[in-house]
Amino acid sequence: MNFLIRYLIMVMLMMVFLGLNLREMRIRRSHFLLLLANLLIGIVSWLAAWGITGDKTLGQAAFFVGITPTATAAAVVMAMLNGNVGYVLTAFMITNVGIACVLPCLLGFVCGNVSWDFMLRVLESLVFLMLIPYGLSLIIRKLHPAAEQWPKRFKNQTFSLWSFSLFIIAATAAEFFQKNPDVSLWIVLEIAFISLLICAVNFTVGYFLGERKLRREASQSLGQKNTTLTIYLALVYAGPLASLGVIFYVLWHNSYNALQMFCEDRRQNRSVALQQK
Repeated sequence: MNFLIRYLIMVMLMMVFLGLNLREMRIRRSHFLLLLANLLIGIVSWLAAWGITGDKTLGQAAFFVGITPTATAAAVVMAMLNGNVGYVLTAFMITNVGIACVLPCLLGFVCGNVSWDFMLRVLESLVFLMLIPYGLSLIIRKLHPAAEQWPKRFKNQTFSLWSFSLFIIAATAAEFFQKNPDVSLWIVLEIAFISLLICAVNFTVGYFLGERKLRREASQSLGQKNTTLTIYLALVYAGPLASLGVIFYVLWHNSYNALQMFCEDRRQNRSVALQQK
């Protein structure tokens, strides 16, 4: 069922592109710093995990976690936190396009297959996953301008698609462990720890790269990841074990998001209470 993930990602991305408001997007210097950090964290994590442990799979797991670009949902979370949504949307576009441009070359080194054939296959995957949804969204908006409202109108259905894709990913991971009972629990725990460490680095580095009034937005842009994309790429080009790092990342970044929203809710409640006194 892994082939379904590809088409689910395409539909979800098309819905995101349909709702993009270019008037809200403004490119800042920090957006390019976030892209550079995204690339460096991916490469350094790969080399460090592989070099320290001597395990190629751990290195690949770290790479896929670190190289993952900004998630579309980062803008949704930022809206809940009363932040600058346009900043996060711009980061989404820049990091996803930038990472997509270098992934065909980088994946060849990470997966140990530096050949034109391999790079072209990765490029083909990324074209299908990102360029086709973007092109379709432009055509649909041109022919039917009201389609700009589809993401809001069909947000529950889009969430269902995301949930279904996670179900397929979880089923693939479970099948892998059933067929490979000799896989050490220790390596799974190592992958989980590496993923958690990279998550902490992402949110922290992002915070310091943002402009003074946009630190939280920059932190969210680098910390909340488009995990479905790199889980699919990891499954296809490196295997289920390498994809575990990004799967664990889903837990880590959503846990931090929940904490942020809890703190924001408490802050707003205190503010309302003070106003009523």
